[in-house]
Amino acid sequence: MSSLTDKEKLTKGFYDRNAHSWSNQHMSRGYWAKQIAEFKKLLPKGKILEVGCGGGRDAKELIALGYSYTGSDVSSGLLKEAKQNLPEQKFVLQSVYELSFPEKFDGLWASAVLLHIPKARIDEALSSIKSVLKPGAIAYISLKNGEGEEVIGEDDSARFFAFWKKEEFSKALARNGLEVINYIHDPRSLTDDWHCFFTKLTGS
Repeated sequence: MSSLTDKEKLTKGFYDRNAHSWSNQHMSRGYWAKQIAEFKKLLPKGKILEVGCGGGRDAKELIALGYSYTGSDVSSGLLKEAKQNLPEQKFVLQSVYELSFPEKFDGLWASAVLLHIPKARIDEALSSIKSVLKPGAIAYISLKNGEGEEVIGEDDSARFFAFWKKEEFSKALARNGLEVINYIHDPRSLTDDWHCFFTKLTGS
């Protein structure tokens, strides 16, 4: 597995240890209903990859819309939960830095996963994402509004987060060939203030 920073290992450890309880707490249907509906408009059908599939909550809704689905996650604990929840689906253990598939995808769903990527590595992550997409592919990415980076929580509850401003992340997308074609600002609470980017892979 691609080398993870200490802060990334800390976050991975949290999800591995707490996979069952975290997954159960994050299985409510419809959390991204507005975003999934917009994704469906932009990509009515096709083969999609979810990066950071967690316990399979979004996978259920995306599969129900008729997409050919593959899920990936860096946490073996979360993948175990996803496979139990959706035993017929394909899930693979891969970090965002080492995405590798025999075919390229028409679309990508990356909900609340790149917020765990250090800003110094965001180009590495986006380049890897780009490498598994077809030209013109639609990629959805959501992350939290804010500034800077920090580890939140202590001991076994600690996770690393990177926070972004809209313009700041838009620039990162642009320099990696991902054109923003729609955007939703979705503030749910002080701690869940979401930037939701719908992008299209440009170039050949």
